[in-house]
Amino acid sequence: MRVLIVDDHELFRAGLALLLTELFPNIELLHASTLSQGMNHALVELLNIVFLDLDLPDGNGCNALAELKESRPSLPVIVISADERVETISRCIQLRAMGYVPKSSPPEALRAAISAVLAGGVFLPASSIARLSRDMDTTDKVPANRPDDRQARAKSETSNASELGLTPREFETLALLVRGLPSKAIALRMGLEDITVRKYISHLLAHFNLRRRTELIVMLADKGIKLGVPPVTDPALDRNLPAAGGHPTD
Repeated sequence: MRVLIVDDHELFRAGLALLLTELFPNIELLHASTLSQGMNHALVELLNIVFLDLDLPDGNGCNALAELKESRPSLPVIVISADERVETISRCIQLRAMGYVPKSSPPEALRAAISAVLAGGVFLPASSIARLSRDMDTTDKVPANRPDDRQARAKSETSNASELGLTPREFETLALLVRGLPSKAIALRMGLEDITVRKYISHLLAHFNLRRRTELIVMLADKGIKLGVPPVTDPALDRNLPAAGGHPTD
């Protein structure tokens, strides 16, 4: 696994690196103290995931996230920040972050958060999930034909298509959507027409009784669903993918 940490505080980078190494002994870590350094790494390196601080010396946090997802749409980004405002968290989700981990998290919570996101899950602060769910009106929305999440997770650390009541193609679409790819990029990755992927996305939203991708992110964080370790992404392939944006349900 190859992970990029973009944070201007050397002590925090060292602490996060130590935690990641404890969780994944064979992990390969790259460090950047500025957005420009982070972008230089992201543009040339094969990576599984990026941990991005919002408070960087050479860039606004949300603009940094948008720039990173513009250049590497298939590369999952986890925001790690001291800013715990729900408005900031919501904005990062809209900008296709895969999760949000507050820097104030105690070590055990940070460990759980990192383990979740590196297993393809979504982590959001519990307080923000409640607020975001209320704002989006997604509380207790689950499909009638879907098995209980807790029972599914008891069987497997990582959920699969059948446990979630999805077809294999729908599950693949869900995993790519959660990692931050727009529908056109998903279509290219899956070798499908864009309209077909949009149908899969519509089916997913209907299945989970939701309206848009941001609600999916909140729901997955709330239920603790894991979709599998994000694969290594190739910057050369990303250059041929459409950047994030577009359809409201993306």
